[in-house]
Amino acid sequence: MAGEEFLSQEEIDMLLQSLGKEEAEEVKPQVEYKPFDIGELERISPTRLIKLEQMINRWIASATTELRGMIFNLDTISLADIKTEKISDFVLKIPLPAAIAILNAEALGGRMYLVMDTRLIYTIVSVIFGGPAQPYKVEGKSFTKVELRIIRNFLDILIKHLNSAWQEVVKEGEIVFAGIEENPRRLITVSRNEIVIVITLTVEIEGFKGSIYFAIPMKTLEPIKDALRTVDTEEGDFRNLVMSNLMSVPVKVEAVLPILNMKVKEVLELKEGDFIPLDRKATEEVVLKVSGMPVFKGVLGESSGRKAVKIEEIVEFVPRVWE
Repeated sequence: MAGEEFLSQEEIDMLLQSLGKEEAEEVKPQVEYKPFDIGELERISPTRLIKLEQMINRWIASATTELRGMIFNLDTISLADIKTEKISDFVLKIPLPAAIAILNAEALGGRMYLVMDTRLIYTIVSVIFGGPAQPYKVEGKSFTKVELRIIRNFLDILIKHLNSAWQEVVKEGEIVFAGIEENPRRLITVSRNEIVIVITLTVEIEGFKGSIYFAIPMKTLEPIKDALRTVDTEEGDFRNLVMSNLMSVPVKVEAVLPILNMKVKEVLELKEGDFIPLDRKATEEVVLKVSGMPVFKGVLGESSGRKAVKIEEIVEFVPRVWE
């Protein structure tokens, strides 16, 4: 025992540190990766889908009128927001119990989802039975048969007018009711990262505000995305409406006489009855401006005893260049 040599505390610490490094070097974490799909970068901007927003506005206007027959104190239904998000994020904000109408867009081979805010449902039920416009407690409660019947009647009206507006504006097949789903997680059928366009409508009843969500997967709109970006301005009532409104817009027309330069002293000395001589003859041309823009050139004269300007020429429009 006397001849045995023992390691010092410093040597023991160095040995333990070296053992730890060897162990760390031996265990190499595996790097997970997947091929990059450049197609994932392409997204449909909902703000550029002009026809889709036009369809929504028509849907709201027509549905509100009939829904007031069901809910007499319904104030307004308005478009609150249009945005894109992952379907997994959308599902997380759907409260339980859920009332999700599954809609089939047959011509597009895809589905759409119409979701009613749970608080809105119970407010509608309360109002129909003579109660206040506020939701009652719903914790851990499933829908009763009466509540489900009211939900179905409300959805039937929404879907009928949605289908009518869809066929009128988008003109791509029919939207068919497929059933009501109560579990939001079942909406994730392909991938949690699937992108949907979420259209939020605000329903106001006697000061209470609830929401209705209309979710459309991107893949459903993919076949008609280009058509949704344009509006048929060359045919139908839309063009006539725009033209009739445009033609009734009032504009200011003014004849500009020759500009005269005067000193401040000369202007201050002017009094009633003074004449200001112009450096141009009355027969020379004057500029006719429309809303501040020079549009015509003409000459001063009289017509039916009133001062007038005879149009001689149309001014060529020159775009203004900002530096």
